[in-house]
Amino acid sequence: MVNWNTSLTTYGDRHGITPLHFASGVGGSISNEFRQLLEANPAPVYQATNNGFFPIHVAASVGTKFTISIILAKFPSSAGLRTAQGRTFLHVAVERKRLDIVSFVCQTPSLDWILNMRDNDGNTALHLAVRAGKLRTFCPLYGNKGVHLSLANNKSQTPLDIARALLPHGMHYEWNSDCQIYRALLSGGARHSFLVPHQIEGNYSNQSKQKQVEEAEKVKESSQILGIGSVLITTVAFGATFAVPGGFIADDHTNRGTPTLAGTYTF
Repeated sequence: MVNWNTSLTTYGDRHGITPLHFASGVGGSISNEFRQLLEANPAPVYQATNNGFFPIHVAASVGTKFTISIILAKFPSSAGLRTAQGRTFLHVAVERKRLDIVSFVCQTPSLDWILNMRDNDGNTALHLAVRAGKLRTFCPLYGNKGVHLSLANNKSQTPLDIARALLPHGMHYEWNSDCQIYRALLSGGARHSFLVPHQIEGNYSNQSKQKQVEEAEKVKESSQILGIGSVLITTVAFGATFAVPGGFIADDHTNRGTPTLAGTYTF
C-alpha cells in the first residue's frame, strides 16, 4: 500500500501522529516498518505532531538509538528539530532518562552543535539533567568539554544554582546524587548566577522537600535494620554464655541429664 500511494505516509491521526511517528516508537532494533516508511517517503521526518514532536523526538523518548542513528545519517539537520517547548531530541532523552541516547550524543562529535541548545525556558540539556538529579544521565554531559557549565536559563539560573537549590537539608547520605552533582559542578569550575539563594530555592522547594522525605526514609530504614541486627547479635551472645559446650547426655543413657563433657580435661 505504501508503494502504491506514498502520500499516505504523511497522513496523521487527530493528534498529528503519522505512521513514521508510530514506527519510530517501536522499541529495540529498527523495525522493518520504519525502514519501509522512511524509504518510501522521508518527508514525515520533518513533520511534527500537534505537540511538536518529530519522529526523532519519539525515538528519543523511548530510547531507540538505532532509529535515531538512521534518521541522522540520512538527515543530519533533523538533530536540531524542536518540540513545541523548544526542546531537541537530546532534551527529551535527558528528561526521559534515556542514558543510551544521551551518551550517544555526547560521544558523537558531529552533534556537538546541539549540546548547548536551549528550550523555550532557556534550559540546556545540562539544566534538565541537574534538575532530574540522576547522576548517570548527568555524567555524559558533564564529561563532554563542549558542554557549557554556567549558561543561565530565562530565570537567570545556572546549572549550579539549580543543583544548590536541590541539596538536601539536615540528615542525608553523603553520596546522595544531588550532593555529588553539586560537588562535580563546583570542581569543574561552574559558576553561580547573581541571584540570591532564596530566589533560586523558591522554584525548587517542593522538589527539594520531596527528596528530603525520601532521604529521611532511607535513614530510618537503615536504623531499623541496624537495630534488628544488634538485637540478634545480643540474643545469640547471651544464649552462648549460658549454653553448656557439647550439650547434655540423653535420657536413655547412663548419667542422663549431665553435661557431655563433664569429667574430661579442658586441654
